[in-house]
Amino acid sequence: MAKKKKTAEDSDKLIIKRYGNRRLYNTETRSYINYQELAKIVRDGSDVQVIDSTTKEDVTKAVLIQVILEEEKNNQTVLPTEFLFQLLRTREDSVQDFFKNHLSASFNAYLKTKEEFDNRFRTMLEMASAAPQMWEKLIPGAEVMKEILTGKKKDDDE
Repeated sequence: MAKKKKTAEDSDKLIIKRYGNRRLYNTETRSYINYQELAKIVRDGSDVQVIDSTTKEDVTKAVLIQVILEEEKNNQTVLPTEFLFQLLRTREDSVQDFFKNHLSASFNAYLKTKEEFDNRFRTMLEMASAAPQMWEKLIPGAEVMKEILTGKKKDDDE
């Protein structure tokens, strides 16, 4: 039996095997995992590839959809109901193109923007706590921010 060559694309992915009873096997840790654990692995930044143990078929997409369904069951809503209706009603190639090309890129842009905003806000808070006197001069009402950050009122400082 010829050994399958690993491509550069596959080498960075964590291989998960799915068995007939829907059990998932993490080949890295050599242990069975559930859908919640798989969701955590993905959220932690790992790319996974799920392979059917019998057919050797890539079933990653189906398993990730199942993970989303499991989260929906636990009241962790990911997709709005109206969106699901629209998705089922629209069966055009343009929609597939949209999902393949634009939705992923848009979501990545959103995540980068959110991360940048979080970093800038964190930096601003650090600066505010380090030099509240500077903020009082630059921003009207900064003394309120100082009270919030330090827990002291202006009268307490004197």
